[in-house]
Amino acid sequence: MSDKNQTIGNEFFDAAHYFLHEKHFLQTSAWGAFQQKMGNKTLEADGVSADGGEWSYMAIEEHGQFSSRLYCPYGPFFTTMGAFEDALHSLITAAKAKGLEFVRLEPRSLLTEEDFLKRGLKKARRGVQPPDTIINDVRAEAMSAEDIIAHTSTLRRRLYRKGEKEGVQYDVSYDPADIRHFIDMIHDVSDRTGMHPHPDAYFERMAEVLFPLKKAGLLIAKLDGKPISTILIYTDGTTMSYAHAANFSEYRKISPASGLFSYALLYARETGHTLFDSYGVAPVGAPESHSWSGFTAFKESFGGVRVHYPGTWEFPVRKVRYAAYRLIAKILGK
Repeated sequence: MSDKNQTIGNEFFDAAHYFLHEKHFLQTSAWGAFQQKMGNKTLEADGVSADGGEWSYMAIEEHGQFSSRLYCPYGPFFTTMGAFEDALHSLITAAKAKGLEFVRLEPRSLLTEEDFLKRGLKKARRGVQPPDTIINDVRAEAMSAEDIIAHTSTLRRRLYRKGEKEGVQYDVSYDPADIRHFIDMIHDVSDRTGMHPHPDAYFERMAEVLFPLKKAGLLIAKLDGKPISTILIYTDGTTMSYAHAANFSEYRKISPASGLFSYALLYARETGHTLFDSYGVAPVGAPESHSWSGFTAFKESFGGVRVHYPGTWEFPVRKVRYAAYRLIAKILGK
């Protein structure tokens, strides 16, 4: 891991500092509790390495058609190379004890491909969590509400004001019952676009577990009291993340999604967050034909800076079975 003080995009966003101090929401006990509610086994561990570094992880035991693994979404968290090695050793030991084929991990760090390869890790055939995102500075001491809106594009500012003139109002809910609004809208989006969302039960269990803890919530745009657009957010108290979004097609002409995204940035600032994470965009240089190009352009229009993570990597625990899994996945194009 580079010890160079690297900065991405502006003076505030220091990638090295961010990676060394910010544990992603998917690495929290709250996310683990949700996974357990979904019937998944989880494992949490932490420690201090010989070089004084700290490490921790929340991993999920997964059993697929052709493999079993210990998956560490956007983790493990670590502050030194020694801490990374200790976390990796802990994950490998746990996977061996459970009889799993491999460990899958996605550390948000400045590690290089060489750092992974020389420790026996292999690049996954396909990533799981997005390796690219956009981070917005929403610190109240540095950004006024007017500053946040000013950093969005001219089009987004115009649509935000248009929504206000149309009478669109914004609300926040931590009531699990309100997840129904999002589910109804995501079905509408699915019918219109052909996308395949998570099953309803996934979102219902998420709301049941995380909403009362205020670790997740629903931002809602309303017109004449009717919900017309939603954003499902996660929060660790420092970073607020844009997790899922949906709106009713019949209201697209007033673009409530634009106003609601702007409101999300303002709400993150108002609630004392430091950063707002757009949570997944197409890589730099991706062609317009990329399946994420549309919502990537949408997220980019609200300002912020791009951040790239190393992606998804795997450590073979049962080498023969892992090799067979990779071969089958290649044949099936998975």
